Amino acid sequence: MKISVITPFYEGDKYMEKYVGAMLKNEKSLKAAGHELEVVLVNDSPWKKLEATPILNQPIKVVTNPENKGIHYSRVAGLKAATGDYIMFLDQDDLIVEDALTALLYDAIKTDAEVTVANALLEQADGSKLLWYRNDYHKALVGDLDTYLNIGIQIISPGQCLIKKSAIPEFWMENLVKVNGADDYYLWLLMLAKKARFKYVDQPLYIHKYTGANISADTTATDDSVYDFLELLAECDYFKQEDIHTLHEMITYKNQFRASDALGKMGCSLANLGLFVKNIRFKIKTGTGYGFNRG
Repeated sequence: MKISVITPFYEGDKYMEKYVGAMLKNEKSLKAAGHELEVVLVNDSPWKKLEATPILNQPIKVVTNPENKGIHYSRVAGLKAATGDYIMFLDQDDLIVEDALTALLYDAIKTDAEVTVANALLEQADGSKLLWYRNDYHKALVGDLDTYLNIGIQIISPGQCLIKKSAIPEFWMENLVKVNGADDYYLWLLMLAKKARFKYVDQPLYIHKYTGANISADTTATDDSVYDFLELLAECDYFKQEDIHTLHEMITYKNQFRASDALGKMGCSLANLGLFVKNIRFKIKTGTGYGFNRG
């Protein structure tokens, strides 16, 4: 089997050394197990030449965008160039452990899942790391559509996932979000709507690096991106209109909640009592704090 790791790079020279180091270790692990690695870098800052060290005897494929086109466009451009059976979309500033791809591929082949999801370590501002899925209740929700609609995305990054290439929806490839931040949420929703099987692997194989400028930590940018793809979902013939409505209500409620004072938070929660109760129950049962990267 062959895995293609696709990474959009935007002026990411400072990340290249650690990125290549992680790919070298994973290539060695995959090769020992009889598999192949293909690395596809997408240069989304075409005014700069992307300098990439070869991965052993396998040169890195470099795709250069005609101009700065954003994360979703770049991931799709990389996907079109990829020849692997399985895909990982890994961000330039994040890392995977040395045998992450081998471990994920082993489980993917064994279970024939469309998306294989590892646990994640979230690096904090002080350098400590926080485990994302902390109990069995949370682990069981990686592929639960209702949770994605009423609570939010349950996967920190596609860098913790191995995706069967043939299962990636054409709709996601042809209908692109313009606002960076939630194209992965959009992908999971489309796959879940098509009844794709998500399989959890109980190992922390992915490390979300703290940079102070992570898009995924910026809830406003992420929500803007969700509103962007909500309009696209309305044109998808297999995504239910009632699910679009539920998702819109949830994002709008959380936007209002974060922007309000204590009295405003109480008011919008009473106006969205069903969502409020579901989210409180989720926080208690999963043991996750409010906000991204919080304890």
